[in-house]
Amino acid sequence: EEQFDRVAAKVPPQVELGAVLARVVAEEASVETALADLREDDDESESESEHTERELTDEERRIRELETQVERLQAHVEDLETTVDKKDDRIEELEDELTETRREERQRARERREVSRLQRETDRLERELEAERETVGDLEGKLERLKALWKLDHSNFADVSEAKAGLVPVKVIEQFTTGAIRDADERFGLAEDDIVLFRDASGAGRSTAELLAEIGPRLVLRTGGLSEVADRILFDGDIPVAPAEQVTVQEVDELAVARESEVEAAIEDWERRAADRERQQRAEMVDRLISEHRADRVDRSQG
Repeated sequence: EEQFDRVAAKVPPQVELGAVLARVVAEEASVETALADLREDDDESESESEHTERELTDEERRIRELETQVERLQAHVEDLETTVDKKDDRIEELEDELTETRREERQRARERREVSRLQRETDRLERELEAERETVGDLEGKLERLKALWKLDHSNFADVSEAKAGLVPVKVIEQFTTGAIRDADERFGLAEDDIVLFRDASGAGRSTAELLAEIGPRLVLRTGGLSEVADRILFDGDIPVAPAEQVTVQEVDELAVARESEVEAAIEDWERRAADRERQQRAEMVDRLISEHRADRVDRSQG
């Protein structure tokens, strides 16, 4: 019994005590030797069991197939994830390239807009330059015409001296209207003793004629006939009026001149006609008074 207790004290709990006691008693071996032999037997038993595989059931085979499929799918998923990572990296590269391309395109668009703006500005300046050149050309032409105007030939103006003295300015107005007169006054001014030429003298009313009479021109040259009311107002205001054909007028745009001698002749002609008109008016007034007096005497005698 003491031997049993001594053996039991040396045997680990996971080892079967009976097998150890049997070896110690039968083989008269030590506890340590018995334990070592048992371990060798267990290893050999496990090795034999490993070499002898049992046949798997249908369920176990299905499980193994599924596990194999899972392993393959997991490997495929890993491959796909790797591919996705690579594609993500490529997408980032392409997005960076696209961003840079868009930036370059915006820069080129800004440059094109700037070029277009500069081209438009250049075209505008060229048009202005061309217009200025045309204006200069027109002014040069006017200057030449003015020079020619002031260097009038003796054959055309026999009564003009060598220095071309005796020319007077004429202010040309398109129509005998209040608006045209005011416009001319604003553009080049109208003053007393001016010589005024109306290209169209028809249609002037009372207010227009009174406006012209207030200015007091020296002579009014008319193209076309005056209205009766305008003729009477100008006559009462001692404003000489003559047909434009009576005076030779040389024009350069808004500038015009006439010979002083022709102006004086037109005024003298108007004065003669005005004197005749006054005599006729006085005679008509006398005749009217005589007629009224006779009619009054007849009425009294009959009464």
